[in-house]
Amino acid sequence: MAPDLINSHDAKELVSLARKIQQYQEEKKLNDSALLRKFPGLGSTKTFNRIVNNELAELDLERQLANYRSVWALIESLGDEETRNEELYDDLSPVRHLQRAFLETMRSTGNNRLVVMEGDTGTGKSSARRLLIEKYGQRLLWIEATSVWKDNSSALLSTVLHALGVKDIPLNSTDRLARLIARLTESRICLIIDEGHHLGPNCLNTLKTLINQTPGEFMLLVMPTLWKRLERDAYEEVRQLVGNRLAERIKLDGLRETDVSKFINRRVADVDPATLKQAIRMILDRAARYGNMAFVRDVCERVAEQCEGTTGPTLDIWSSAIAAEAASR
Repeated sequence: MAPDLINSHDAKELVSLARKIQQYQEEKKLNDSALLRKFPGLGSTKTFNRIVNNELAELDLERQLANYRSVWALIESLGDEETRNEELYDDLSPVRHLQRAFLETMRSTGNNRLVVMEGDTGTGKSSARRLLIEKYGQRLLWIEATSVWKDNSSALLSTVLHALGVKDIPLNSTDRLARLIARLTESRICLIIDEGHHLGPNCLNTLKTLINQTPGEFMLLVMPTLWKRLERDAYEEVRQLVGNRLAERIKLDGLRETDVSKFINRRVADVDPATLKQAIRMILDRAARYGNMAFVRDVCERVAEQCEGTTGPTLDIWSSAIAAEAASR
């Protein structure tokens, strides 16, 4: 690589991205092998270390920059949530359902590569998505749809290209679609669209085109009531998606007692089995109205605080914590 390229803005951006990724690696306590398994776009350990040390001679700057932008975009998609240090559990039913659907859809060579996960707020859609990305890294790409798009497919395409780390995004929709199809065809990627109920007929038709013309998997995480409205308002477009393109529809119908039990046992110490059973019943009576698993989490925090230093929470402590958390929402 010529000296002027090594000192260019793109070269400086590449080194900066590599060093931010290295900082992420240190924060997550990942060794080089684990980091590269999670983000194969980083290349080899030798390549990663060379870029971190600003030794860019003989590297394909354009290709490496595109790869490192994509990796950093994925890390940023996890960043805000990870800073809360929220512990997630991969054996809860929403996670297991989404992972199984993903692995089964990976084996498909036809157009039936769409997974729709329906669930109200707090039922585990986001946690399942986050854990899937944590496990499979750059194999997945996550974006969040928004009503601000107003069913503008160009906005959808731009958001996905940005998440892939593309900076020079074309101005018109046709070129954006062609660029995205080219990128998604390079390697098989699973595109996860959160808040998928904000899509409309135009975006749904674009999604159908992407399924038809690229090899990867597609996931829509949606609110049931809003998705039903979309099915009514954009019947033909939705029908074409959930017809022969649908791999699986996962419905999260509230919380499961087994999931709540696992969660409590990991968040609260010394819970008596008999008390736990009664506490779960009281929680399930309120959880659907007050945020589902988020309600369980916050009740557990209150209980842990109240019984700190004691032999374990009594039923009265559980009752008090449940009532207090419900009143605060």
